[in-house]
Amino acid sequence: MMSRHATNWAGNVTFRPEHLHRPTSIGELQDVVARTHRARALGSGHSFNRIADTTGDLIGVDRLPSVIDIDREQMTVQVSAGTRYGELAAQLQRHGLALHNLGSLPQISVAGACATGTHGSGNTNPTLSSAVRSVRLVAADGALTTLSRGDSGFGGAALSLGALGTVTSLVVDVRPTFDVEQYVYEGLSWDSLLTHFDNMMASGYSVSVFTDWRRPGQIWIKRLRRPV
Repeated sequence: MMSRHATNWAGNVTFRPEHLHRPTSIGELQDVVARTHRARALGSGHSFNRIADTTGDLIGVDRLPSVIDIDREQMTVQVSAGTRYGELAAQLQRHGLALHNLGSLPQISVAGACATGTHGSGNTNPTLSSAVRSVRLVAADGALTTLSRGDSGFGGAALSLGALGTVTSLVVDVRPTFDVEQYVYEGLSWDSLLTHFDNMMASGYSVSVFTDWRRPGQIWIKRLRRPV
């Protein structure tokens, strides 16, 4: 399926490629990539600028066949590129599993977050791409290629900014499900934040600071909930 325009998730940025493709099969995606002179893959559009725009062809992967295939023996899940974190997290939870970390919103696509180095928050949480065990992508000539952890160049494939090709699916590490509890502290001042910044950022599994541009205001600290 082909059209001309797409917007970011908020609807306040319009991309204007020469063509916008939304293939519905891997074969169709391969054909599109092979005959396109210049292309860029589009995730869920969680951006406030035109960094994902192109004067060539834009390829969305959200209409490719949906895949969420859990392997309990290997403690992995295979997900299609258009799968969003909200969908994946809910499915994993039903099986008593979880990801080590999540993006900030459920609408963010797994492939897009991994390819762009999305990191979540927390000193001990590596980037979301660190959980990727293998990447399947369509290269510039339309060939379907798989790179796995341990292969030469794998790190650059897991976090590639789309430079190597259009990702069709990922295999991602999972872990047993866990709960977090959140504490919200109000009245945070700039002096306190700047003086104790390192300690604050290391005080939980995930830490976020919110500001009204006059002062930080709030700090949200999530900690792993220990079994009773």
